Amino acid sequence: MAIPSAQIAAVIPPTGASAKSGVNIINTHPVPSPGNGDLLVKLEYSGVCHTDIHSIRGDTPMLTDVAGHEGVGTVVAVGPRVDEGQWVGQRVAGIAMFSSIMKTKPRPGDWIVILGAGGGLGHMGVQIAAKKGLNVLAIDKGEKKRELCLSLGAKHFLDFSEVDIVDEVKNLTSGLGAHGVICTANGARAYEQSLQMLRPLGTLVCVGIPSVPFNLPATPLDMIIKGLTIVGNSAGTASEMEELLIMAVAGDVKAHIQVFDLDEIHDVLERLEKSEIEGRVVLKIP
Repeated sequence: MAIPSAQIAAVIPPTGASAKSGVNIINTHPVPSPGNGDLLVKLEYSGVCHTDIHSIRGDTPMLTDVAGHEGVGTVVAVGPRVDEGQWVGQRVAGIAMFSSIMKTKPRPGDWIVILGAGGGLGHMGVQIAAKKGLNVLAIDKGEKKRELCLSLGAKHFLDFSEVDIVDEVKNLTSGLGAHGVICTANGARAYEQSLQMLRPLGTLVCVGIPSVPFNLPATPLDMIIKGLTIVGNSAGTASEMEELLIMAVAGDVKAHIQVFDLDEIHDVLERLEKSEIEGRVVLKIP
């Protein structure tokens, strides 16, 4: 296919990211040429999450002035040292939650906590974990997210605005705590509670990116006595992707999405900031 020299994009204004800045939709953003080992992908849809809000508002650094990092599309060109026949025409997608669950080294019957379980990443994690035979404790806020998480296979839903989630997790796990906690939330309090929910030899997987830097409250004594593991995750492996796609084809994992046009991005960002969206919001790229 002919590749244009310019594309439509939602970009940070020339003044840069700030606490009150939004994005400008333009039709003149240059299409890059793929370098060594690169793939050029024509996006069809892109998810929008709180990380994008933090980037647009200047809370976290961006590698580009274009918002969005959860795209689905087709490879249209490759750079040097990439097999064109293997890649051109292939569709490509993300795998953050599947890989995060695998990092807890799960066994059927284990207890796993997902903070932000009703969000774009979280609701996928609930389905994957439940299908793998794990007991999922979903943590979020609101009746709509309660209904969503329980319908997707969560064993229990805990509303952090109504209960002490640390006490409730321990009560539901015979006082021991969870085998694994995946934190897709981004606040210091959420990460502090995540560590408190773990049983000895438990694993915390950090997924949510803080808008304000902070240190995890884990002391060497805690780590020694409880034998905890703390890891971060944003990607996965080819074999994990293959297993996830098999689950998706079988209908075991289905994304709960709300689709908007790209020119509705400002409304989408506002609703995300207010936590008014369940599941994942997706923008259709013209």
